Amino acid sequence: MATEQEPRLMAYADSWSVPPGRQVSVYASGAPGTVAVDLVDLVDLVDEAVLTPATRVAVEPRRIRTGSHLEATSVPVPADGGLALWVRPHRLGPRQVVADLSAGDWRLLLVLDEEGRPEVSAGTPSGRVRARLPGPVRRGSWSLLVAAWETTPSGTVVHLTVGDDPARDGSTRDEPARDGSTRGGLARDGSAHDGPTRDGSVKDGPVEDGGVTGVGARGAAPPPPPSPATAGVLRIGAGQDGDDPYLGRVALPLLTRGPLTGAGCVPLLGLTTASGLIEHTGADLVALWDVSADPGAPLVPDLSGNGRHARAVNRPLMGLVGPGAGAGETAARTAVQFSPEDLDDAGWPETCTVTVPADTASTVLGIRLRGPGRSFVVPLIVRPAETPRETADRPIAVVLPTFTYLAYANHRQSSEAEYFGDYSRVTARPITLSPTDVYLNAHRELGLSLYDSRREGGAVHHSSRLRPVLNHTADYRWWMTGAPRHFSADILLLRWLRSEGFAFDVLADEDVHAGGAALLAGYRVVLTGSHPEYVSAPERDAVSAYVSGGGRLMYLGGNGFYWATGVDPRHPHAIEVRRRGSGDWWDNEPGEDVLTSTGQPGGLWRHLGLPPQGLLGVGFAAQGWGPAPGYTRLPDSRLDEAAWVFAGVETDTVGRYGLALGGAAGDEIDRAAPELGTPPGTLVLATSAGGHSHHYLAASEDSSPGQETVRADMTLRRLDGGGAVFSVGSVNWIASLACRDGDIRRITRNVLSRFLLPDPL
Repeated sequence: MATEQEPRLMAYADSWSVPPGRQVSVYASGAPGTVAVDLVDLVDLVDEAVLTPATRVAVEPRRIRTGSHLEATSVPVPADGGLALWVRPHRLGPRQVVADLSAGDWRLLLVLDEEGRPEVSAGTPSGRVRARLPGPVRRGSWSLLVAAWETTPSGTVVHLTVGDDPARDGSTRDEPARDGSTRGGLARDGSAHDGPTRDGSVKDGPVEDGGVTGVGARGAAPPPPPSPATAGVLRIGAGQDGDDPYLGRVALPLLTRGPLTGAGCVPLLGLTTASGLIEHTGADLVALWDVSADPGAPLVPDLSGNGRHARAVNRPLMGLVGPGAGAGETAARTAVQFSPEDLDDAGWPETCTVTVPADTASTVLGIRLRGPGRSFVVPLIVRPAETPRETADRPIAVVLPTFTYLAYANHRQSSEAEYFGDYSRVTARPITLSPTDVYLNAHRELGLSLYDSRREGGAVHHSSRLRPVLNHTADYRWWMTGAPRHFSADILLLRWLRSEGFAFDVLADEDVHAGGAALLAGYRVVLTGSHPEYVSAPERDAVSAYVSGGGRLMYLGGNGFYWATGVDPRHPHAIEVRRRGSGDWWDNEPGEDVLTSTGQPGGLWRHLGLPPQGLLGVGFAAQGWGPAPGYTRLPDSRLDEAAWVFAGVETDTVGRYGLALGGAAGDEIDRAAPELGTPPGTLVLATSAGGHSHHYLAASEDSSPGQETVRADMTLRRLDGGGAVFSVGSVNWIASLACRDGDIRRITRNVLSRFLLPDPL
């Protein structure tokens, strides 16, 4: 298999959807040289129509720094001080920096070494003093770590103290410590650590006192610079330049004047709220950071009143349960989770800007970069001009499922291989990787999709568009089917609409999320893309209000309106998803399914009381990538109120062809289910029941004994007030629509033409 040459030309823009006349920033990386940049119309049927003259811009290789941590600047570093925080490591080894406090050349490091043993060191490059506890903390359990330093006439003394969460309940997520002990916390044998060490410092053996274990060391290391003349920088979760990142959770980090040592740390074990810590430390408190005070915020509040807020770099996961909960209890969500694979913003410098011509009609453009033997195109939705109006200039709106595009952004075949193994359960096709897929497998620094598992284990909950997204292109073909999927499929719908002479506007999920029902109200018909799986509450409300108010919806996809999706106005470039109720590997821990974006529970819309069947008439039933069948007409299709859907269709079976899997009813498919909310009076026009191989697996949350649940149903629902919903229940429908002029095009044309008429259905 051929691979991409390094460094690969790639780019991203600061927006995915803009009105005409808007200037867009472009960020690019590639081999040193120049590339030509222009705007082309991706919906153009013959050749990409060029809208702007090409300009030449310089590009060079750019690095992406992944990894999340907290960073507070201008923090006073006292001559005698303490740093305390709770940790719950996700993995032990390799070396991990829990905290890094620096001022000038002086630096204090709190780390877990290669075996998970806590260690503190302080000093300058000319001399350091260090102390290490003899045993590792326990993976998956909360431990309190307290590092302290004192300046004495003879040098610097450092102290390190650890204690276990007294409320720890022996969760099955814990595992035996590497020293073989079966209880939480540290091994107690410290004799080997007494006496002089190689760096010249002298260590005192571990001392147990009131539930904590401490160790100290003294040496000739220089003290920190005088405070407050020199302000320091504190990083929680990584060292300088992101070195040796910490993998796990942290809660309630605080910094004090005066050291916290030995028995003085015992009261901290029972203080697992910010208010208790503030009262206990009093005037000695320099800063205390609590993510529960403003979950998901780009700046983590300092609750000391001193205003030393910490920047959340690359959006670490918040809204997580911290220490202090016993069995059956729920603690405050004071924890933040760091991962070396988090990425919120690639942070590249701007390469150039492009401006969408003011007279551009709504469409999808491509920001095209071209150089010798290389090219890259960044899709850009041009939504209608932002002018007040009651009726849209065009009667049709196509809502592209950009939240789903983000969920699958840079989706890697290697992650699915971990889940599906040799794929024999779900397909008989050989898996063939394109150069893009090979590149994505090898370059995790481009950021993960919500379907990739982290190297340290665990799911991904945020996905950002401020990075290159290599599978978000018009020519991408998915490795599972060898066919267009997501954006590359939906662009085919737009091209077909234009070829048929239908006038339409293009909107993004984020546009409907922000504009609500008022944005849709002026359109006679709204069309979805092929896979609108991820939908926010405002978007779902907007579509529901549109249909209830007389609008007509064509749901041309499968597995739609499935996952509740959050968009934080402080992070408008990203989505957030919390999983629960699926019974799968990515479900959040109990009590951690609340979206920090909205404060509302995440998970399946079905489990939140809003099943897709209630709006669309159908809901997710199965997935698989074996040969895809067509649909067989049912008696409802011959009723007077529905026969027009099949006008000109001469066969009882439709859609037995397509670019993806050879049929229209495949990939992820939906069925009508009155028991799950399909409204009374919904007509089931056709079904694929009985046509699917064993490669199609029923949805894990939808097992109904005695029913043929593995099927795609085509439905028509008419509402009072003139509204209507036509649903096809299959991701593959649009790939068949684009394949050739046949029954799928006739049905789609029939429904769209009829929906455009003002007459009642």
